[in-house]
Amino acid sequence: MRHLLRPLLLTPVLATALAACGGGERVSEVTLAQLAGAAAEFNGELVQTEGVVKRFDEDPERYHYWLEDEDVNRVAVEPHDEVSDRLGEHIRVVGRFSYHPEEGRLIEIDPAATAALDAAP
Repeated sequence: MRHLLRPLLLTPVLATALAACGGGERVSEVTLAQLAGAAAEFNGELVQTEGVVKRFDEDPERYHYWLEDEDVNRVAVEPHDEVSDRLGEHIRVVGRFSYHPEEGRLIEIDPAATAALDAAP
């Protein structure tokens, strides 16, 4: 019986976390391919996406992390401490997406909303 109630108990937690990060705004569930193919359309939106954590590490002073899918669609993620211990793992995140033609695509991860997402079944 306890496992049947878990989704009901986690739903308010996820809703509260998402409301806290965006004032109750809608979260767009998107793929990395969608973000790569139509980045300008999602600029400024709160998004949920998933991919494998990768790192550029040729120069330790310039480490940066991104999520990547099997088709090598990539989106940078920050803050780095939210993903640095998950290198090579497939993860889901919630955060604010931004796009600039010269600087690329970035998701500023919302730790509370992402943790609530991970807690959901």
